[in-house]
Amino acid sequence: MSTAMDIDSQPAGGPSTSATASTDIQLPINLFTRDPSQSIPSSTYLIPASWRRFQLSELINKVLSKSTPGAAPVPFEFIVEGELLRTTLDAWVKANRNGDVESTINVEYIRSLLPPKQVGTWNEDDWVSGVSLKMPGYILLSSYLSHLKILPMSATTSTVTSAASHTTSASTDVLYTLPLPTSLGATCCAWLSPPSSSTESSLVAAGSLDRLTHVFTVPSLLSPDQLAATEVLTLHGHTGPITSVQPSRSYDNVLTSSWDGTVNLYPLPSSTRTLESLLTHDVEAEPASYLPGTNRSKKRRTAATAESSSGEAQAKGEGVSGYRKAPIMTLRGHSARVGGVVWDRTEGGRAWSVAWDGTVRGWDVESGYGDVVKQGPSDRAGLCIDQLANTGKGTLITGGMDRTVCLWDTREASSIISLILPTPSPVPSVAAHPTSPHLFSAATYSGLLQIWDVRSPKSPLFSVNRSHKEGKERVLSVDWDGEILVAGGEDGEVGVWLARGQ
Repeated sequence: MSTAMDIDSQPAGGPSTSATASTDIQLPINLFTRDPSQSIPSSTYLIPASWRRFQLSELINKVLSKSTPGAAPVPFEFIVEGELLRTTLDAWVKANRNGDVESTINVEYIRSLLPPKQVGTWNEDDWVSGVSLKMPGYILLSSYLSHLKILPMSATTSTVTSAASHTTSASTDVLYTLPLPTSLGATCCAWLSPPSSSTESSLVAAGSLDRLTHVFTVPSLLSPDQLAATEVLTLHGHTGPITSVQPSRSYDNVLTSSWDGTVNLYPLPSSTRTLESLLTHDVEAEPASYLPGTNRSKKRRTAATAESSSGEAQAKGEGVSGYRKAPIMTLRGHSARVGGVVWDRTEGGRAWSVAWDGTVRGWDVESGYGDVVKQGPSDRAGLCIDQLANTGKGTLITGGMDRTVCLWDTREASSIISLILPTPSPVPSVAAHPTSPHLFSAATYSGLLQIWDVRSPKSPLFSVNRSHKEGKERVLSVDWDGEILVAGGEDGEVGVWLARGQ
């Protein structure tokens, strides 16, 4: 066991507390971090009980400066038994240790994050069901107005000038508005092309209440051409509304999940598969009567008739649906609605899904076999899923109707949920930080946006109470690229925050 180390009661540059420090109680503290670049010598430090986060942060920087002279000070947060320190150490001991000042307290320190700062908004005329920041500098959004929109970041704000990966041009025009052929509403959206040059064409997709996923091709984002943006593929196979659309890490396949309890796999253009090779119909055309609530007695047209009519419509310049594609694989196993699906960050052929039956399932996509089943409480209906970055454990995060966010360790054979984080209302959307193994954001039906650090599970690092129209408070979607946080909901507003995390 390390020997307790006394420290100066007043760190360099700290406030003058000499009168108090001379009689202050000294608490044995074990300070540690999981960040090797910020690690200090392992020991038990004797810390004045009156100290708060500020003085502790100064202590860490003082010790670090001895090994790295001239290094800029770094602000830190401190986690004591899963709770961020927001009081004095003495107050924490009285509240949690019944005044026990002799037992050693384990305190983890992490880099402090600045609170999210709202830098812009964008308003839609209906619910915003999905948002995506996967293409740097652009926001993709889906709406219950049955369309996709692509906005430059500058359409919502011109103040994000310090984020080098984001455009800061003066344009405030929508680059593309992509209408869905039906008016039942888009439920989610995704970029189906890798982040690349804005001069190249891209694929984007929207899942819909019409049980289809609509895939559009858009030309250069720098020189937008609304007339050249067309729906090229229409993904069939589901019998319920689509809940999520997720391209594989290599962007050669896409998974869709649905309320019908299944997950479907479809091919995308890749280095060995051209878009032109996919421009054929796999299924017969169906008239509008297949939609819920419409006349189902209308006779189907054949695929040949549909292709002929599509060619005539294209010759007239009219908008038409894309080529109808059937799934190349259907993953079955859930006994209730599938809330979402995500590809594994490290295993290219693996995917994970969460459903309203309380289960998380792991899939070997190449074989279609569901080889992992994690059963949570049956009333813990899963609405969304994502995976934390670089954990080495493949930790999944799921949001549910039971007002919790659950963490699942995919390497454990058991079904036990490794951590449960409380939220004020159901969580329809979560977004993991792209590089941090500890941070993620969550949207809630109560109108709150939260940023969590899994090392501090008792409360979020930050909660942002979105302004909203009366009676329309639910946030439905959130995305986070590590610098920018964007969210949309039933009030039609897309909010943009500067929220840097490490």
